[in-house]
Amino acid sequence: MVKVHAVPPATFDVRGRDDVRPFRDPVWRVFRTAGRHPVRWNELRRFGPLPGMRFDPHPPPARLHRDIGVLYAATRPVTALAEVFESTRVIDRRAGGATIASWTPTRTLELLDLTSNWPVRNGAAASLQMMDEKSVTQAWAQRIFEQLGHSVDGLHHLSSVTNEPVVTLFPRVEAVHAFPVRPDFVTMLDAPAADVLVAQAVARLGYGVV
Repeated sequence: MVKVHAVPPATFDVRGRDDVRPFRDPVWRVFRTAGRHPVRWNELRRFGPLPGMRFDPHPPPARLHRDIGVLYAATRPVTALAEVFESTRVIDRRAGGATIASWTPTRTLELLDLTSNWPVRNGAAASLQMMDEKSVTQAWAQRIFEQLGHSVDGLHHLSSVTNEPVVTLFPRVEAVHAFPVRPDFVTMLDAPAADVLVAQAVARLGYGVV
């Protein structure tokens, strides 16, 4: 695997549409609505960085950041479920008020495309999307947010679980409003409306379900 520098460069080379992907596709998110840390479908997480979260842009140590947040979403429901339940490989339909939602951005998002040649041209590699060393991937996310957070809405990359597209969204999606008034679809995972989505994920991923 090509080595990714642990310390990102002081400045980045960004070449317009070669590196920044316009994006306005529907996205899916699985999130908690009960328990210790409930969130809304359109809420960015301000506390971080958290261990295991690949592209948290918050500088360490972990704490609450008023102006820095992150939201992870996928372009398909199976990938959203795969990512959230990866550690146990069991889809728990009840814990934490588990909920799945889908929405379409109200404007075209500008996403730094990690599937392009941007990583390798800037001292990383395509493996930045897949590597286990989260301290390294978070350092890159932090530097990207510091340098480009005013002009990009987040990152476009591939899921390390399904190899399908996912997005990591930064606070610009709130500052330059990109959320609709309500989601296109939302349901608790233990509701009948989620049965087909969960069944498809179980069949595709080989995960268990409770």
